[in-house]
Amino acid sequence: MFRHPFCFLLFSAIFAIADDFRTWSNADKTKTFEGQFVRIDEGQVTIRLKNHKNLTFTIDKLHPDDQAWIHSHQPGQAGNPNGSVARIENLNPDAVFDTLTFGDHRDSVTQKLQASSMVRTKFADTLLGRTGLNGIFHTTEKIGGFTHSLSFDWDENGKLIEITLQSETRPSSEYETTLKSCWQEISAILVTIYGKPKTIGSMARISELGDDQMLPSHVWRLPQGGSCLLGSSKMEGGYQIVIRFTKQSF
Repeated sequence: MFRHPFCFLLFSAIFAIADDFRTWSNADKTKTFEGQFVRIDEGQVTIRLKNHKNLTFTIDKLHPDDQAWIHSHQPGQAGNPNGSVARIENLNPDAVFDTLTFGDHRDSVTQKLQASSMVRTKFADTLLGRTGLNGIFHTTEKIGGFTHSLSFDWDENGKLIEITLQSETRPSSEYETTLKSCWQEISAILVTIYGKPKTIGSMARISELGDDQMLPSHVWRLPQGGSCLLGSSKMEGGYQIVIRFTKQSF
């Protein structure tokens, strides 16, 4: 288990090469299909199809050219087989997301977000003080097939106590398909980082979600204190997958 802060660099390492569809062939090149490479784990390859469904199979099912492509594009292959872990090692061990730590003041959070390559905003620096930070910054890479917006909560002294990542909003018709696929992928990544959750359950049924309500399915204890919650929510008639980092311990 990684004893390091949750870090978008790890998401980038896993998903950075999954932005573009490519044509794949079976071992003897008699069949082809279109899909995005998601990951390879112990010889098991996962590819996302255009209908957002994932296919997982052993790498030997693919043509040697596709096998070579995967091996050349895995994170850390450029002369450092542990490249993604090495990049995590360089982070502040107290950081919760990217370089953000619980207790940061708003000005510090703003400066860190502006300097980060992991999030972006379309707003000019001069407007951030007027708009607030919630919903302004979005992840630069997709997580589980979606970009995610960031929102924050503060204590009475203006210190950071919560960071929330929310996926793009989708209608109820996609709750059991694309959103569930996103939830499954993120839960697998968080297990890789934090190990077995303190609490684990199924994704909430759509009928259980009230307006502006997030129901967690998983809870992890953070090594730097606090908790990480994964779940789903209903917002303005649509639905999202939510990752919440909170100073509170559950």
